[in-house]
Amino acid sequence: MTFLSIKKLIREELRKVIEHRERSLSLNEEDEKPASQDPDKMLVVNKESGKSYYINKDSFDPAKHSKSSSKKTTKEEEEPAETPSETPEEKPEEKPEEKPEEKPEEKPEEKPEEKPEEKPEEKPEEKKDDEKKSDDADKKKDDKKEEPKEPEKSPNEEKTGLKTVGFLNPIEVEKIGKKTTGIYPESQDRLLNFDYEEILDLYDSVIGKKKDLKKLYKRVETIAVSKHSIISKKELDKETITALQHYYLNSGRINNIIRFAKDIMSTKEIEKQFKLGKPKEGDKREKIFNSAMNAFTIRSLDYAFDEQMQRLDSEIVTYRSVENEEVLQSFIDAGQWVDSSFVTTSLNPLICEGGDKKRMSLFEFLIPSGTSVLTLPCHSNDYCHEVEVTLPRNCRYTIQGFNEKRNIYKVLVEQNYAWW
Repeated sequence: MTFLSIKKLIREELRKVIEHRERSLSLNEEDEKPASQDPDKMLVVNKESGKSYYINKDSFDPAKHSKSSSKKTTKEEEEPAETPSETPEEKPEEKPEEKPEEKPEEKPEEKPEEKPEEKPEEKPEEKKDDEKKSDDADKKKDDKKEEPKEPEKSPNEEKTGLKTVGFLNPIEVEKIGKKTTGIYPESQDRLLNFDYEEILDLYDSVIGKKKDLKKLYKRVETIAVSKHSIISKKELDKETITALQHYYLNSGRINNIIRFAKDIMSTKEIEKQFKLGKPKEGDKREKIFNSAMNAFTIRSLDYAFDEQMQRLDSEIVTYRSVENEEVLQSFIDAGQWVDSSFVTTSLNPLICEGGDKKRMSLFEFLIPSGTSVLTLPCHSNDYCHEVEVTLPRNCRYTIQGFNEKRNIYKVLVEQNYAWW
């Protein structure tokens, strides 16, 4: 670096120091009035830097400073610093609108500067209105999305006869399963024979009390899941698991096929459709494939029941609510009947209850030891909390008693009364 460049650099630094000192002096003044309104101050332009600022009139040096020509420049320089504080209060809007003719100087300069600043502030307000409209639209969409949540349960209720309401999370279910299957066989038998009648009395006394009902539901579900893990510990093959999964979602349709269809699809046709693979939704082959899947489910479940893959080692009690009074009366009048279709029951007597009204009539099925049942283990079952126990076709059901206080009909189940 040359001597001249060093000298130039020193001058530049000295100039900055002087300017800084002059500004600090003006800032340290005790006068509360703005610099533009102080008669002892004047706006000057530094001859070297070209920058303008206020100094005391006594500090004016003609060699360093030159006087500013107009007050307009002061407003332009001062107002950018003042507008941020004034903008939220919208003071700049009121002044030009109230006295547009008295201050002609402010018209050309202040208004053009303020309006661009105000318009961006007004546009977001308009956007907020748009956002509100979009939020309302989103809420409507959310409502539409939430509305199917309840129907999501109702199709399963119609198909399985059970409500899909669970109070245990998967980790809790897994822990219960491990703990239950590790206890002694005698303890498992006592657990399977646990009577819910006192719990049902408690349910009747807390109807409408959501907090109490939630605790009660969780307690009952814990017992039911414990029973379910004991029954389903006997493993099923992949074919039977697939058939049960399909049956849980399509039980009504499959049972109607059994009751009303003369013939079901042959094994060869089922294999042919499976080799072609599952068609896309709306495909012409979709109907045929679904028929093949229903026929496969019926044949696979019949085989699993016949082979007694989950034969009971001790008697159990399962439940099913009856909501339709006409259907209930037909069962009562018959006293005994044979059902040609599969029957789905639950280890949870409250699975169909809503909690805000009197309990529905309840069938309590006594299923003797040696009976072949099918239950899907929780790790393969999206509806594990329903703790379902499926009974084979053509069982005979006999009403053996009625508990009027608890509205429970006790029904004996006899397997293989009639052959298909």
